[in-house]
Amino acid sequence: MLTVKWIRGNPWRVLALVSVLGLALLPAVIGCSSRLTPSGFTATGTESDRADRVIEEEFDQPSADLMFLVSGRTSMKYGEMAAQGRALARAAADQPGVARVWSYWDTALPALLSRDEHAALIGVELTGSGVQAVNTAQRIVPRLAGTHGGVSVAVAGPVWSNAEAVRLSREDLRRAEMAAAPFVLVILMVTLRSAALALLPMVIAVVSITATLAVLNGLTLVMPVSVFAVNVTAALGFGLSVDYGLLVLMRCREEMARGAEVADAVVMAVRSAGHAVLFSAATVIACLAALLVFPVPFLRSLAAGGIAVVAFAALTAVFVYPVLLRVSMLPAARMDRWLFDRVRRVLPCQADKTLDAPKLIPTVPGYSRLWARLGSAATRRPVLWGVLAAVLLLSCAMPLNKAQFGVADERVLPESTQVRQTSELVRTEFPEVAGSRLPVVLSVGDPWAAGVAARVDRYARGLSSIDGVSGVDTVTGSYRDGSRIAPPAPAHHRLARDGAVLLTVRLLSGSQASASERVLGRIRALPAFVPRVVGGTAARTADTKAELARRVPLAALLAGGSAFLVVLSFTGGLFVSIKTVVLAVLSLSAGIGCMVPVFQEGRLGMGGFTVTGQLEISMLLLTICIALGLSVDYEVFLLSRIKEQYRATGECRSSIVYGMACTGRLISASSLVVVITMSALAMSRITSLKLLGTGLAVTVLLDATLVRALLVPAAMQLAGRANWWLPEWSRRIRRTRAEGRARSEWGLPKQQR
Repeated sequence: MLTVKWIRGNPWRVLALVSVLGLALLPAVIGCSSRLTPSGFTATGTESDRADRVIEEEFDQPSADLMFLVSGRTSMKYGEMAAQGRALARAAADQPGVARVWSYWDTALPALLSRDEHAALIGVELTGSGVQAVNTAQRIVPRLAGTHGGVSVAVAGPVWSNAEAVRLSREDLRRAEMAAAPFVLVILMVTLRSAALALLPMVIAVVSITATLAVLNGLTLVMPVSVFAVNVTAALGFGLSVDYGLLVLMRCREEMARGAEVADAVVMAVRSAGHAVLFSAATVIACLAALLVFPVPFLRSLAAGGIAVVAFAALTAVFVYPVLLRVSMLPAARMDRWLFDRVRRVLPCQADKTLDAPKLIPTVPGYSRLWARLGSAATRRPVLWGVLAAVLLLSCAMPLNKAQFGVADERVLPESTQVRQTSELVRTEFPEVAGSRLPVVLSVGDPWAAGVAARVDRYARGLSSIDGVSGVDTVTGSYRDGSRIAPPAPAHHRLARDGAVLLTVRLLSGSQASASERVLGRIRALPAFVPRVVGGTAARTADTKAELARRVPLAALLAGGSAFLVVLSFTGGLFVSIKTVVLAVLSLSAGIGCMVPVFQEGRLGMGGFTVTGQLEISMLLLTICIALGLSVDYEVFLLSRIKEQYRATGECRSSIVYGMACTGRLISASSLVVVITMSALAMSRITSLKLLGTGLAVTVLLDATLVRALLVPAAMQLAGRANWWLPEWSRRIRRTRAEGRARSEWGLPKQQR
């Protein structure tokens, strides 16, 4: 109470305090991007994760974090070309942050030389991982790539793919901001009919995003935070900040139209609209918090960033935005009047009496005749319009039964990038190097004990005879088609350590192919004489998909249950709460269903990305949680006005029409802002971000049209008084709480108590 009164009585001090805090956070915001990681798309704690950790800690296996493709005019085996290759390998080894370098000229392995002998590979293993490895790659690659004497050097490898993803995501974020901001400003100007007030929601969006970036920087100290968290939280924070700002502003203008002074109107707007803002934010936060159940660092970091930006958007809308309104409402009105006078002098048009009026606002600000007509039509024939909208949504959701899911790899980058082109060339010219491998770790105790070698030999023969396996290497030699084709060599001795033996299984198909998953299943089904774990890219992909699928029911229960409880506590109606969650699931199913033909099958000519025949599962889960939160967000806005009118009149149909008319312009503007913001994100050159932006834009568009304009009024009209039914014991609890709130009313002018 004291805090609100102090904010109300000291607006300039509040703005000064917020400005000082914003300036204090700038160093953390500026340093945020350099500490974000581009990886973290696979689950932790799985069998493949344990296997990879054992291999990293116990076995001296070289890894190609970077792969330099060295090409020359003549053979790379001899003469000047070979000398240039050796010099490049030595230069790479001398760079800080490089752990090991291996090349064709050091090992003489035929697999590192192309068939025409005009290209060879240099593999570079970097120290550290994640952000540290990316920073090292960004430092050394520009020095070594390009043309050196008679050879040209191109770069591939997972770390350089991650570095390119970091660069593209930053560039795409700047492009999205520049593309979306002018359109959002025009929408706000048209909705509010004010050029000055249209800037205020964008101001709180900047404040919310700035605070969230500082929080992300702090989170990097305790957990890996994805580089894509900046893009996602910026887009989400921008859209929700504008939503909440519009809701408070339109309610404030409505109170002023009824005769209240600016200061009193702001307080009453915060009391009514601020209540809806906090419940809406709680719903979105609950949906995002459901992502924390998935053991995927990428999803957890985006959930943390999303929760932070939603919380800041709500807090600024309730505490900072009212202060901005109080100090700027009357100056904005004078500025709009001055702008209108200038436009009227230039353009030959008839004067608008509304703009010449002293308050510059109509009697019922935000009242939409179009939405009133939609509500009237839907409530007059609820069965017809409800069935029509439901059929359209179900038709959009039909492709979901064909959906296939995968995990992000280098194919999320555009084909025009050099790293993609080099990766494809390495895959074609060096199949043994680029082929997928599955390391199998056997816990054998003493690998040199009597009888162990024979058992390892027998197990390796069984692995090599599996359909889809091209070969197996282990301490007892090399195997193919159930037979040993090479005896143990010095290189094989590194595949044994005290307590474990490593078997490297080479596959015929790529790590993302469904055939690899079938081979992985056969390998894990083959009985081993000791405990074993299987690692590698294909295993991490399969384990991540399995772990996500296992936890989806829990996440769905948490997200849907939380949304139901928030809406129930806000509205006090059991049916409207159930209806809200059911319709939200229907709209997001339709939106995600539309993504199958676009991204999985490559139809509709969208282009600009590689069609892999799969949908990236992590981004899809993020899309579902955000879309569910936004859907309930709009429902809370609508139900707040319907419930208010129903309490005053007790008439169902007129309350529905009135609520739609009062919130229709707000929902239209808010959904357009989100669609434009997410469409800017859909312009990203990274397929994962393109999927997220497109999925959210389509889902919000369907929700704001078919669901909000037709299905909701039709369902509520059919339910009638049952919309607000609750068991008697629940009603007694709500009445007790309401009486307690009435006794502690704060901040209202005396005549409004």
